[in-house]
Amino acid sequence: MFDLTNFSLQDMSEVGDALQQLELKAKNIDELSDMMVQYFFDNLGDIQTGEKSSVLTRFFMTYPYSSLDAELQQSADKMLGNKPDDQDMKCLKLLATAGVQPEWNSTIHSKGHRVIPLQNEEKVKKVFYMIYEFIDQMGMDISNVLNPDTKLSAELEERIFNVYHVPEALGNPHIPAQKEFVIPFRVKSLMGFGGMLPTGNLFILLIFSKAKIPRETANLFKNIALHVRMATLPFVNEKIFVIDKDEITEEERLRSLIATQRNLLEVYKTTTENTKRSESVSFNIANVIGKFTKKVWLYVCLLFVSVFFLFVHWLTHNEFTLHLAAIPIEILFGALLIEKILERKRKTEQSKRLMHFRCYLFRSRLRNIFLANLNALKFPIISISKIKNASLDELKQMRKDANHIEYASLDAMETIITEYVPAYHAFYSFMEWTIIHDIDSGFENMIYILHFIEEVKQFKQNNPDAPYVYIAQKNRSLMKKVKKVLAEGLFNFLEFLIELKKKEPALFYELLADYEEHPQGVQNMY
Repeated sequence: MFDLTNFSLQDMSEVGDALQQLELKAKNIDELSDMMVQYFFDNLGDIQTGEKSSVLTRFFMTYPYSSLDAELQQSADKMLGNKPDDQDMKCLKLLATAGVQPEWNSTIHSKGHRVIPLQNEEKVKKVFYMIYEFIDQMGMDISNVLNPDTKLSAELEERIFNVYHVPEALGNPHIPAQKEFVIPFRVKSLMGFGGMLPTGNLFILLIFSKAKIPRETANLFKNIALHVRMATLPFVNEKIFVIDKDEITEEERLRSLIATQRNLLEVYKTTTENTKRSESVSFNIANVIGKFTKKVWLYVCLLFVSVFFLFVHWLTHNEFTLHLAAIPIEILFGALLIEKILERKRKTEQSKRLMHFRCYLFRSRLRNIFLANLNALKFPIISISKIKNASLDELKQMRKDANHIEYASLDAMETIITEYVPAYHAFYSFMEWTIIHDIDSGFENMIYILHFIEEVKQFKQNNPDAPYVYIAQKNRSLMKKVKKVLAEGLFNFLEFLIELKKKEPALFYELLADYEEHPQGVQNMY
């Protein structure tokens, strides 16, 4: 269960992972919508009491009027007062709902929100102002929703939208049904997020909460909105289209997926930077001041006691008072020494955790990459058995020789490149792990590799039989990127082995034993 009042970066990551799992279970957009609203309804709550925070969670998507069934068209006609002239008029269709009342758990029983006709900007602003405000607060123009354009939709996909946030729902004139809904069900805040699909469909997910939602939580949901879009993308080849075409190509869908993942990385980076900045500006300052104040008070007291006994010695000339005067000074130096030891211990433990996590990735999920890299080398010639039998100095020499790396052929390089594609989630997991545990190790490098993998994936999708490296060879900057990724992969592998050999020799031999037992070609589970 996740607390909206105290939503963390780790919570954001866990919710994103859960949404991707729902994508794998769903068979169509309707099933996915149901699973998502139920997930948010069930998993947002008060950790102490176990009470759910969400009163009502709903998922909408825009459809043309002509695609609606007869019953929904009649509902739209009734709201408008007549049948619309434009059969392509956009309508928000309620795809899924979950709430505390039995009738709120079925779209069929929804009284007035099964379909919301978006006839024109003036009508939306006058009758459905909350929708108008949502679109505006998201950073979109309502014309983008009412009259989606293929080129414009592609541009909108590249954007990271805001989150619709109403911190005080009670008494807010833009939140309808105050007496019938907000007051009796103690709705305190409203949060919504959404985005544009490559088809021009706008999706909206709304959460009406009994818990007050702070701005910090709403900002973290930008990432979750991107995960919802990524979960929805595999189903955009269904008949949900609003643009004048019958289908969306695989290239367009993949491009959209890449744009979404690029945005996810951007949100992670921005969120991490903001979190660190916030901590350094507020929490860390307060923490440092607090610790410093406590230390100064302790130091002053100890020094005062020492001076007091020195004064007594001056008055009495009693030698025992000199021993008493020395005790506070000894305590002071002892405290400083213990503090340094504890800080060093904390850093050592953090470094050890990172080493074990990297070892897990190297032993399983990245094994094929490193084996392919070693097999492709022309210089230096390195094998697993050679590494296993090498001394520490010999390992260091291998790393030094790798600065002048040469590969046997372009085809050999292509083999390594191909192994990077299924390892995407391993690199992504490492990036998330470093963020959650506040470890500044290779974050920028992970983003660089993830972008590289996305480019290779897109190329392979469009050219399944063509080697990526041959195209890269014709483009100097692209080939530079390939060499950088492949070479740094080998550098990191050798440097990590040197570190293991020094600090954890048992792990060093276990890792190499895995490499010998599972030669390249055995696919790992991702």
